[in-house]
Amino acid sequence: MPNKSGSSKEFFDKLPKEELFRVLLNQIDHSVCFKDQDHRYTLCSSSFARLLGYKTPDELVGKKMDAFVPKEEAQAHTELEDRVMESKTPVLHQEKHIEISGPRATIGTLWLSTSIYPLMDNDGNVCGTWSITSDISEEKNTEQKLMQKNKQCDDLNSRIHLLSTVDEVTGLYNRKYFEEMVERNMRVFSRVRGRGYSAGFSIILMDIDGSTEFYNKHGGPTKDVLLKYMADILRSCSRTSDDVFRVGNDEFALLLSDTGMDGAKTLSSRIASSLRRKPLILDEKEYFFTMSFGFSAFSDQLDASELIMEADQSLFEAKKKRSSR
Repeated sequence: MPNKSGSSKEFFDKLPKEELFRVLLNQIDHSVCFKDQDHRYTLCSSSFARLLGYKTPDELVGKKMDAFVPKEEAQAHTELEDRVMESKTPVLHQEKHIEISGPRATIGTLWLSTSIYPLMDNDGNVCGTWSITSDISEEKNTEQKLMQKNKQCDDLNSRIHLLSTVDEVTGLYNRKYFEEMVERNMRVFSRVRGRGYSAGFSIILMDIDGSTEFYNKHGGPTKDVLLKYMADILRSCSRTSDDVFRVGNDEFALLLSDTGMDGAKTLSSRIASSLRRKPLILDEKEYFFTMSFGFSAFSDQLDASELIMEADQSLFEAKKKRSSR
């Protein structure tokens, strides 16, 4: 019994191949283009013509890409097509943000993803290129908006972290961050010492002498003035590797990496000297201040609180000694 269903070959034999090809070409969503070896359009899909503002694909025949996009962009695309024809190897999914500059263009700029293939004749020779192009503008715009949102979130997180670690009045790091940094340094230098190196760090706790009397005499608003003045003094005396903190009402701290007790005391002398040279100017009057200092150096303390407690006890003894004079 003969097969009445026939075959696909018989189907194509009965229909004009060119007409069938054009029907299929104009029904697909992607933009399909064929070019000769001189990079001129020989056949295009309707979707590609509409993209450039033309009513029919035949209006594009004979034109080059530089009729629709800037010359630099057209030249780069031409070089890519030359490479495809020379190597007989396709280039897939090239993403570009291009400007449609032709007189009939309906869209200013858009993102395109293009795959370029060598076009072969019946003898296997390259006679041009053909390409499939997808408009990915919507996806790219969504991606860019998402990246922008992520950046805004990162900026916000950085701002939140900054606010959680910085004293609002002085701009110095705060008590919470001071304790975190002491703990972090203890872990780092414990590992270093475990490898046989004699590295360490020290901390200085400082308190402004006579600040209560100053506030009582000049009023509460002067407190911020004095705190900012002390913050500037400490910044100017410390090294770039040192961290400066406001850890209490009128109390400050310095964390000194790779510095022992002798180095910490040298720095405190520098601060005291700077206070003697640079008075606080308030209402055109000069006010001189001193600070009391407490010290501790990392050795075999169990945790950060123990190291801070040693410096706090040292500060207490220094203030007690100063008040007894």
